[in-house]
Amino acid sequence: MSVKIETVLSPARKQQITGLVTSCLTAFPAPLSVPTDGDVFFFWEQEKTASPSDLYALLALYLAEDGLWECSAFTLPDKRQNGYFSELLEAAERAYPDYEFSFPVPDLETSLPAKAALAAMGAEFWYREHLMELKANDPYWNVFFPERPDCPLSLQMQTESDRSATADCNQTVYGFFEGICIASCSLAISANESRTTCCLHHVLVPESLRGQGWGTRFLGALLPALKKQGVSSFLLQVSGDNQPALSLYKKTGFQITETLSYYLY
Repeated sequence: MSVKIETVLSPARKQQITGLVTSCLTAFPAPLSVPTDGDVFFFWEQEKTASPSDLYALLALYLAEDGLWECSAFTLPDKRQNGYFSELLEAAERAYPDYEFSFPVPDLETSLPAKAALAAMGAEFWYREHLMELKANDPYWNVFFPERPDCPLSLQMQTESDRSATADCNQTVYGFFEGICIASCSLAISANESRTTCCLHHVLVPESLRGQGWGTRFLGALLPALKKQGVSSFLLQVSGDNQPALSLYKKTGFQITETLSYYLY
């Protein structure tokens, strides 16, 4: 049995990961996954792997920023408390001695063992983040976004090729009032057979204009415009410490669907 490190996943390895994660989430339901486009993967498995069940534990690392990995970790339920996760983390520390490691944990009763394990190894609570959603078919949509045909706020969109943007966004939008940019937001729009989803990132209002209702007006123009383009669901993430942003999103109809607590090691 040994620890293996990989940066490119084969189809067989992806099958192993799916089997491991499915077993873990069946025993302890939680809204977690292991995206296979991660940067580095650490595996604890038997020397001669013959089936997905031979993978006992994994630690997946995603580069969040310089000096910080965001981590996903899973261990088969019947293999826990055998030190496999500790060995994987020690291997990651040896490989990246100058990095810190963050672990997102859902605020659910089923996450108590994970929180206990993080506390035992000395990880400290860092911050809390909320995932929020607004559905375009919400019965209160017209309450949040009444028709304003005379609204003087204008929107200007640019595609990824026109700007420097985060990799997960495909366009940015700016809100202008009388020639002044009052807000901006990056968008990532994806579609499948059932719905078109828009993820909002970096909703920003210039500091000199905050507290004047421009964020509400901006979203009040942007979201109905996107709905007319076929978007059926809006998603965003916001820090639990960012009360002004939380208030803004709740005012425009977003509801918290999931809360993650981040621990730093």
